[in-house]
Order: sequence, then C-alpha cells, then structure tokens
Amino acid sequence: MIKKVLVTGSLGQLGSYLCEDLFKDDIEVIGLDNEINKCIEIKDEIDKITVKGDIRNRKIVDKIMCEVDSVVHCAAQVSVDKSINNPIYDADNNIIGTLNLLDSALKVGSINRFVFISTAAVYGNPVKLPIDETHPKNPLSGYGLSKLAAEKYVRMFYEIHKLPTVVIRPFNFYSKRSDPKSPYSGVITKFISRVKENKAPIIEGDGEQTRDFFYVQDVVNIIRASLIKEEAVGKAFNCGKGRQTSINELSEIIIKLFDKDLEPVYVEKRKGDIKHSYSDVSKAKNLLEYNSEYSLKEGLEKII
Repeated sequence: MIKKVLVTGSLGQLGSYLCEDLFKDDIEVIGLDNEINKCIEIKDEIDKITVKGDIRNRKIVDKIMCEVDSVVHCAAQVSVDKSINNPIYDADNNIIGTLNLLDSALKVGSINRFVFISTAAVYGNPVKLPIDETHPKNPLSGYGLSKLAAEKYVRMFYEIHKLPTVVIRPFNFYSKRSDPKSPYSGVITKFISRVKENKAPIIEGDGEQTRDFFYVQDVVNIIRASLIKEEAVGKAFNCGKGRQTSINELSEIIIKLFDKDLEPVYVEKRKGDIKHSYSDVSKAKNLLEYNSEYSLKEGLEKII
C-alpha cells in the first residue's frame, strides 16, 4: 500500500499532474525540484510540498528518502539540443542524478517501489512498427543515450540488489503544461497558440511524419498501476496511445476544434527527423491493465 511518495520533478509537467492525482486519494507526497523546468499554473499545494533542491544533492535526497516508501523519478534534463551541446551536463543530471536516487533508496532499505520515467527516445530510428519494449535501443541524441544509461542502472539495482524498480517509456504525451520547446509534444502547444490567434499552423516537412500523441492522464494512470502491481517489478513498459497520428491530421483536428478557416504553412523539414513512430502498449495492457483513456480529439478538447 502506498502511503508516502517522493516525486522528483514535482513542479514539471508530468510530476505536477501526478502529485495532483495522488492528492485525490489522500496519499502523502514530498516533491523535489530544482525549479529549472517549472511549469506555469502550478497549484499552491504542490509548491508547498516541494523541497527546492537538486536530485544530485545527496544530503537532501537522503533526508527525504528516509520519510517515504515509494519513489517516482520524473526529474530530468529534457532538452535534446542541450544534451548534444553540453553532454556532460546532460549525463550529470540524467545518469548521476538517477544513480544518486537509486543508491539512496538502496541504503534506506525501506523503499517498496522505485518508478523511473524514461522516454521513447531510447529507441532511436524505428526498425519495425509498432515499437515494443524489445525494439533495439539506438538513441539519436545525448538525451536518449543518458536516459538509456539510467535505465540500465535501474535494471542493475533490481537484478543485483533486488530494489523493486519499474521503467516507464512515454511516447508523446501532452497537456496544458506542455513545453512548447519540446519537438513533438510541443507541436500541439504551438499549433493551439497560433490557431487561437487566427494564424496558420507551421509544419516542418510534408506533415506526413507520425507520432503517438496521448493525454498526460494516461501516463499518470500507468504510474499509479506500476506503484501497486507486483507484476510491474523489474520490467519496462511503453506508455502511449498505440496509434500513429500524422502532423497533418493533428493540425486539421486543432483547426476544426477552433472552427477556423486556415491552411497549414509548410517549411523545410527538421534535420535528422524520425519519419514514423508509435508504440505497442500490449505489455502494459496485459500486466498493468493499462488503457489509454482519451482519444486525441478528447484530450485536445480538454486543453483547449
């Protein structure tokens, strides 16, 4: 039974929604966040339960770890550009920061579940579709690489030390708090912002590239399941809608939701862009009873 959870990155997009969801069940939460990726519209109650600090600060981590029974590690350096231009900073946050939490959890000895939020970026260019958890891991950025290295540490702590860990690999989730700088969840924020102002959405390339878009509550739901289900321990799970949506289709849905008469503007494609990507979520469905709750249209309606 979950009683008290540490949520790292509690002021970020996913962490803040998870905290709000845990509050509904009167689960006690301690947040940890360095405020670098703090979202707008964060509720005061999340600010109040958040310790302002860094996951690399062992003194702070050890103090909090002694007070909780579960950990959901959402905090990360998430900028792909920064991971390429400053790989040491990226690795320090995503690898050393994760290792710091794992080692602290092991030393405390009373952590019932350690859930690590990874990313679909660990897969790189798809060699088959849909992408299942056995797909080859060939990340194209420092971000994907550092997340994959952190995953391997998470796995090692389970295999060698029997720390009850779970890995979640979200594809392209979105919310009102989506970062507009994020390449493909951010495209939703950018499209909405432009269409709302009666401006045409800007599409890079031909718009036929596809992604697996899904609403943030689906990630929260799979995390909640992984915290309580024994079948989750020691495993990695994809999290997504399990269907591909083209950028053209996405822009069309958003334009219709605003009831605008607009046509997308096409510009040069992004270098190194993956053409198609979407998840196979059958493992999560079978073991965690995961089911994506909202259609793309329903999720977009919620944030519009």
